[in-house]
Amino acid sequence: MTDFPTVKVPVPDVTVGAYRAVFGRLGNVLELGWLPLLILLGVSIVPAVLPADFGGDNAALRALPDLLDLVTGALCLNAFGVRWYQVQLFGGDNQRPWLKPWSRFLLYTFALYAALGVVLAAIWLAGSVVGDRGVGFEIGVVALDLAVVAVLLLAMARLSLLYPAAAANQPVGIGGAWRTTRGNGWRIVLCWLFATAPLLLGVQIAMGAVFAGFGIGGTTAAPMGLFILRGLIGTVADFLIAALGAVVLSDVYRRLMPAAGR
Repeated sequence: MTDFPTVKVPVPDVTVGAYRAVFGRLGNVLELGWLPLLILLGVSIVPAVLPADFGGDNAALRALPDLLDLVTGALCLNAFGVRWYQVQLFGGDNQRPWLKPWSRFLLYTFALYAALGVVLAAIWLAGSVVGDRGVGFEIGVVALDLAVVAVLLLAMARLSLLYPAAAANQPVGIGGAWRTTRGNGWRIVLCWLFATAPLLLGVQIAMGAVFAGFGIGGTTAAPMGLFILRGLIGTVADFLIAALGAVVLSDVYRRLMPAAGR
């Protein structure tokens, strides 16, 4: 089947439903995510306990904490994501297959990392070979960055059903996900943004306020307790954002897949 009936995703309904599902049942989020949450919290405070000159002139060693955080985050958030998707799609049945969906989640996530890395490297390379860096150039860079962000968001939205389909152990493939989301790409983007952006913005403001004044103008460095607090807030926020995104995509999946004949 190539011509699917057009179903329009209702942005307000999906967004409000995501807030209700997550913040109305925070206990379920913690029940499923407590172990990955603790692991990520431990990893998040590693940079705070390392010496300031860790790695010295070795760029690979200096990047090691960030790499550890990236890989651990992918493993833990995807492990939580599989179970949370399955709860949204099938209720409290925890006997569903887990390992194969998790492996698919990791495949999709690291493929996304690789694609983003290629895009960022291409933008950096294009900027490095241009000699003129006047006002026109800077405006062009900003316009290019905005265009790239828009294209990436739309592409991720069109492929977003890969995750709930994998959690349901009914993978649809890239072509199937792309066709099924036809006509709803920007609606899915808006659902994502409305569901997650307020929380993300609030966390950034809170962290900026907590660390305001430390390390500025030779003032005292922030105490260890604040780094732990930042790690805790950031890690909890990551899980809540992942939970909100999963509810959005599970809702979209339930609405669109019947129209695709599955």
